Amino acid sequence: MAKKTPEQLAREFEGRKAKGLAKGGAAFWPNIIANAVLKLTAAGETISVAALTELIAKDAESAEVTLKAGATEALARLRQAVAKAEG
Repeated sequence: MAKKTPEQLAREFEGRKAKGLAKGGAAFWPNIIANAVLKLTAAGETISVAALTELIAKDAESAEVTLKAGATEALARLRQAVAKAEG
């Protein structure tokens, strides 16, 4: 079996670390939705699906892995809830 270079080991570690953070971040989707509702309320805006989607989509573009994973999961759950309500 070939030995791995320190660079290969570091890349593998960072990949596993990012994957673990993304999985953990996906558990925070209720917090992401709650924060979006709080932001809209504080701004005095109407809470609507479109407004929530817009705020959460901004979080989904974040460079932070945990926030991005949570926001992506929150968007998926919100879209699923809307589809279920309309269907």
